[in-house]
Amino acid sequence: MTRSSRLVTFTSLAALVTGLATGCGHASGPTDRWTIFNKWLYSVVTGPGQTVTIQANITNPYRKERLPLQGAELHANALQPIAPVHIQTSESQVVFQYALLWNARVAGTYQGDPVRVTVHLATGNQSFALGKAYTRVVEHPVSWLALPYLPGGEAGQPDYLTGPHDFGFRFANHSNVPVRFMGLETAGGFQFSKVGYMMNSKDVPGGYPKDARPLRSAGVVIPPHATCNVYAEFKQPSGYLNELIQVAAVLERGGVRGEEIVGTGMYTLNYFLNADPSAYYPALNVTS
Repeated sequence: MTRSSRLVTFTSLAALVTGLATGCGHASGPTDRWTIFNKWLYSVVTGPGQTVTIQANITNPYRKERLPLQGAELHANALQPIAPVHIQTSESQVVFQYALLWNARVAGTYQGDPVRVTVHLATGNQSFALGKAYTRVVEHPVSWLALPYLPGGEAGQPDYLTGPHDFGFRFANHSNVPVRFMGLETAGGFQFSKVGYMMNSKDVPGGYPKDARPLRSAGVVIPPHATCNVYAEFKQPSGYLNELIQVAAVLERGGVRGEEIVGTGMYTLNYFLNADPSAYYPALNVTS
């Protein structure tokens, strides 16, 4: 098994989470060891009125039983659900998983806002600290460039947390006007250690190529009808196992400055020793 698995596209978060229900090794132990993925960093920049999909995974590596799951609620000031939770299930040879998905609106600028989840079981309600949210709504949203390749993310085993995470995408300038790419702005909670680019590359964005040109403070001009692959790296923020990252690209066109939303990338610890996540995530009590 490789250190991590690269997810090249991010067309649907709901489709992505169903692909994360995998594990390593052979399971042994009680059949009711359900765990909920927490320690999330949500760092999200959006435009006015835009939403983002927030998730929590509940996993059982033994999959002999089904969870008496009746619903769930998300609690946060920064991320406000606009609809009830949507629950997806997925199953592999080694794991059964529920994905709790909320379509949430970013309520404004928040730094380290606590995010909690309440899980409703037939045996009672249980609440968990899901993580923290860093959010911002841009003031000058633009759509000057197309995004034929979006960030995807990574999913891996514990040792993948020690290496840098990749965040890559492609801009395409379909207009007759040059656009200057100035850099990436985050909502907080982490920072990119380096940002680079390659013009008119035929390679799909992924990893951080050795021949990528570093992005300078003056940015780079994307000529009309040109493409620009953007590459960025960041290290795992302390105290987190999972991240949901959405950023804004700072652009300039004809002397006008704007921000174009780029995202979303999801990074999650989802491979475990003996296929058992309970050493990393809290367990639900499904018997009392």
